[in-house]
Amino acid sequence: MQNAVKLSAVLLLIGGTTGCLATHNYVKQQDQPLATNIKAVDTKVDTNNKELDQRITDVDRQSEQGYSEATSKAEAADQHAAKADQDAQGAQQTADKGVNIAGQAEQQIDNIDNYHAVKTENVLFGFNRADLTQDDQQQLADMAQTLGSMKHYAIEVEGFTDSTGPKQYNLELSQRRADTVVRYLTEDQHVPLLKIHMVGLGEDEPAADNHTADGRKQNRRVEVRIMTPPETQTANTQTSSTQTPGSSLQSSRQ
Repeated sequence: MQNAVKLSAVLLLIGGTTGCLATHNYVKQQDQPLATNIKAVDTKVDTNNKELDQRITDVDRQSEQGYSEATSKAEAADQHAAKADQDAQGAQQTADKGVNIAGQAEQQIDNIDNYHAVKTENVLFGFNRADLTQDDQQQLADMAQTLGSMKHYAIEVEGFTDSTGPKQYNLELSQRRADTVVRYLTEDQHVPLLKIHMVGLGEDEPAADNHTADGRKQNRRVEVRIMTPPETQTANTQTSSTQTPGSSLQSSRQ
């Protein structure tokens, strides 16, 4: 009986040991695929991490390149904006200058419209003549002397004839008479040509009746007028009013 119990115990021990060995082998068999899978996962994770690092590096490089390009474009835009601002300022200055010039021109035109005659001389010519006598030259020289104290002035020279002869011929003759006066004023009296406005009007605008000899004599003429703006006339008036009594008397005697 005791032997049977011992045998059963031995058999049970052997069975348990065999079962443990079998379980250990089973677990070992199960662990090997799991380790392989874990190693594969680790490898894949490493690969993904490297790819991710490379992508991050690429993104950083592209970002730096994009920032650099954006900065360059911004600087170029700033330069263009600065140049555009300079051009705009230059254009504004040009426009302001143009406005000032236009204002000055308008003022000059207004002054011309307001010019008035302050002195007029009539130079008479012989029949069918266009030359100046010594008396005519002296008359024009005396007139030119009054221009020395004037800064703003203009001279009108208008030539005329009587009604004798064809109108076209008289028109040309009146122009020759006006030209003779202008030549004397510019060449002998040194009056600036730009100050002189000349025209020949022929037998138009007669000063007297062409039916009489004396009237025709008065019509064979050149009218010379000194024109000045209002401020010049005021200055001339003030100058005249400041003359001494002695100089006024001397002028009246002359």
